[in-house]
Amino acid sequence: MTKKQFVEAVARKAIGMQVGGFRPNDDPKASWIGKVLLARRNEDWPYVNGKPMIPLCQINLDEFPFKPDLLSDLALISVFIDADEIPGQDDANGTSWCLRAYKTMDELELLPPVRTGSSMKPMQMIPRIIEQDFPHRDDCPIDIPAKLDDDYEERFLNAEGVKFGGWPTLIQGEVSWPDYASDPTFAFQIDSVEKARWQWGDNGVGYFGRSVTDGGQDKWAFSWQCY
Repeated sequence: MTKKQFVEAVARKAIGMQVGGFRPNDDPKASWIGKVLLARRNEDWPYVNGKPMIPLCQINLDEFPFKPDLLSDLALISVFIDADEIPGQDDANGTSWCLRAYKTMDELELLPPVRTGSSMKPMQMIPRIIEQDFPHRDDCPIDIPAKLDDDYEERFLNAEGVKFGGWPTLIQGEVSWPDYASDPTFAFQIDSVEKARWQWGDNGVGYFGRSVTDGGQDKWAFSWQCY
């Protein structure tokens, strides 16, 4: 297998989110880390153990230059998380974390803010295209040709950061999805963002997967790794 053939077989296009570095606007539909502004009329702020969850992010997929296939039917995603403890491996959506996915903006309105005591610094984000995102060695779906194996990580870069589509940025081997999940596929990741004052343990990454079997398109799974 030539290098070109290998690239064609494993490279994926993705969307990376630029965090800050530009003047934010006041559009409630904008993408944020550390802030969620929109919800359906019948949706309240999520709580866990009597305390409001932290708003981890709001992502406007309609602003993306393109949508990854697994997310092509969605317009906006919001994620909330337990204020006291990173969710456990077996915690399902709606327990210690809450992911809401919307297929149209028409159903959304402003979500009344709640004091959460979060130390996060909300920062607006804008999408950027990642033309080629490569899997980590442990995640490669095909055998790496011997002539390409040396310095694999330097030759075939995996994009870090807040990312939609592409391949997960691994720290401790392949993503281990929880038992409750119905064969989820990696959909996006939220990494540790220092300037937004968000950490998954020791500089970790949070992974979100979406089920694609037997009509399970709206079943979400969560996992995370750190150093």
